[in-house]
Amino acid sequence: MVGRTLAHYRILEKIGAGGMGVVYRARDTQLERPVALKVLGDRLPADEKARARLLREARTASALNHPNICTIHEVGEAEGQVYIAMEFVEGRPLSALLAEEPAPMETAIRYGTQLADALGHAHERGIVHCDLKSSNVVITPEGRAKVLDFGLAKRLPERVAEATRSQASFTEAGSLVGTLHYMAPELLRGEPADARTDLWALGVVLFEMLTGKLPFQGQTGFELSSAILREPVAPLPAQAPPGLRAIIQRCLAKVPGERYQRAGEVRAALETLLSGVTMAPAPPVVGFNRRRWLWVGGAAAGLGALAVVWNRVTGQWRAGSGTRFSMGGRPSKNTDANEYLEKAMLFLRVQSDLPRARLMLEKALDLDPRFAEARRWYGFTHLLLLSFGYANDIGLLYKAEEDLRQALRDDPGLTSVHSALAGVYMHQGRKDLVPSEVEKALKAKPNDPEALIWLLNYHRLNEDNAAALTVARQMIEREPLFYPARMNLGLLLLIQGDAAGAIREQEKILEQAPESLFGIWFLSQAYMNAGDLAKARATLERGRSVNPKNYLVREGWALLLALEGKREEALKEMDEEVLKFGAATFQATLEVAEFYAVLGETSKALEWLDRAVRNGDDRADWFRRDPLLANIRKEPRLQQIVDSIAYRRKQRTAP
Repeated sequence: MVGRTLAHYRILEKIGAGGMGVVYRARDTQLERPVALKVLGDRLPADEKARARLLREARTASALNHPNICTIHEVGEAEGQVYIAMEFVEGRPLSALLAEEPAPMETAIRYGTQLADALGHAHERGIVHCDLKSSNVVITPEGRAKVLDFGLAKRLPERVAEATRSQASFTEAGSLVGTLHYMAPELLRGEPADARTDLWALGVVLFEMLTGKLPFQGQTGFELSSAILREPVAPLPAQAPPGLRAIIQRCLAKVPGERYQRAGEVRAALETLLSGVTMAPAPPVVGFNRRRWLWVGGAAAGLGALAVVWNRVTGQWRAGSGTRFSMGGRPSKNTDANEYLEKAMLFLRVQSDLPRARLMLEKALDLDPRFAEARRWYGFTHLLLLSFGYANDIGLLYKAEEDLRQALRDDPGLTSVHSALAGVYMHQGRKDLVPSEVEKALKAKPNDPEALIWLLNYHRLNEDNAAALTVARQMIEREPLFYPARMNLGLLLLIQGDAAGAIREQEKILEQAPESLFGIWFLSQAYMNAGDLAKARATLERGRSVNPKNYLVREGWALLLALEGKREEALKEMDEEVLKFGAATFQATLEVAEFYAVLGETSKALEWLDRAVRNGDDRADWFRRDPLLANIRKEPRLQQIVDSIAYRRKQRTAP
């Protein structure tokens, strides 16, 4: 087959073979992209109904779209050959990596979380893998786990009897090589597979990552099947934390009803471990940076700082010694609601994952609608939807204020509402109201990062850069993972002419949260201001791969196209929806002015600069020095804007 063209795929080399066919690296000559081409040929079931069912399932699986699932591009037939064209995933099979050494604890948990997320995505769409195993998982050079062959699993129950007969079943080409070790007890009993069957296999993979071995052994297929059906799980390493032991044991419960029932539950349990809450008692292991893990976990706990702790004996969340969270609110009487709030804090404040944070908060409020602390944070995420570029509806600011007022009614002592209100007022262009709200929040909780970040923004937008830098550096020293402080530090360094320092700070954010669109946007701004358009483009391409519809990404892309001289493409990207976003949030307004200035549309650039000032951006000195505003620097209207800022600044400082 190598050298031939099948349909519109030019076959370049053979890269693997399995029970269902041969896999080739190929080139899609229509779309000019590499693919993995699985040619099924005469390995398809002879029964026409079974053949049609397999192809139907493959086409169904092609609808899956998830970063941890290998995408199926096309299922087709040509020259008597049935083929499946898939995403070509660079990397190594997880099984090959584990053959060299077990995975470090943190890595195993991280991959397990990704696999659980992939399974959950498929299960929600009615697709069960049925053949999850370490050889069906590829680890990319970036450290991402990719699950292969969704919807392509063999009809395993039909072949269980064959697999349990003899040793030959483990070595014979096309048989269940490696698969029986991952097979759930119900499949061995001839029962149908469902989502819980995949969760058993996930438990096996988790065990394998930690130990480099499989949890059940046997010299023959019969002995292995007997062990899976009757024997307890082999012991885990002594250094495995109790929480992880519990997760694996529950995945490997013999009775499906005693396992986790949904992949999302496994993912949530693993994410709880990643927060550092249950990792502390574990002694160090080889290849595992214990100091770094405890520091990250401690910082995550400090950032959320919730007076709720995990009881390792009962497996329950309970209120701590105080009667309130450290943020000022009362814990819910519903322990699950408290757990969801803790997870929301991890996603929101460390990983910059707003959609998942909102999901956790929604679950908390579903369990306890009067949970004021969760309501406060949910209200704040309305603002973040706008600020982070997920939405362009300024009405979200009023929804945010409404939820914050409701939280205060539910718990009048919830002082953290004032820091959130400071953010709302900042975005509403009511900047003069920010200091009083910050003062109320800091009076209740000195050094509250949620209040200080708005004080930092207040100083920065008033061009009191010395005060802003002091606040930023003190915040980072106290809480290095609180990324908003680092973002602002990068912006301050940029306007001081330290582009390299600005780039360094934004890159640190992306090391912590690789898919932070806010971080990607700010980094691209730094590159564009420094004149490095190639790196700006590479950075924004990264953002487009995460979410091409995000307004921050689209606005940045439009400015880049303008700087590259691609006027028509730039104007097409900066459409009405992006402009609506630019008008709605103070961070984004100036970039629209820069966009029109670069294009030489002076009146529009000045109009948007004036709007930026109305949105609270009073950085008069920066407007005179901003390299992207060079085309309007000599315009009289620019000087008028600068003079108006100076007048208001004088009014604010007058006795």
